[in-house]
Amino acid sequence: MKKFTVDIKAGDEILVGRFRNVTTKIKSIEVDEKGQPVLVTSKGRKNLFSCRINKLDPDTGKLTPKQIMKKRKE
Repeated sequence: MKKFTVDIKAGDEILVGRFRNVTTKIKSIEVDEKGQPVLVTSKGRKNLFSCRINKLDPDTGKLTPKQIMKKRKE
């Protein structure tokens, strides 16, 4: 497989929780400060993916870890 497309829209139901046994409804889809997709649900904000996708991050390779921590404190 070379490419994978995720078809998710507001109104879809997903399973959340430690054992993925709680059903919740997606209210909207946003993008966080790192460019990663975040689902806004009736149970709170959830990352769409548990990993971070580098090509979506606008600051990839531009900041050192020290600069990132300083930026978060501001």
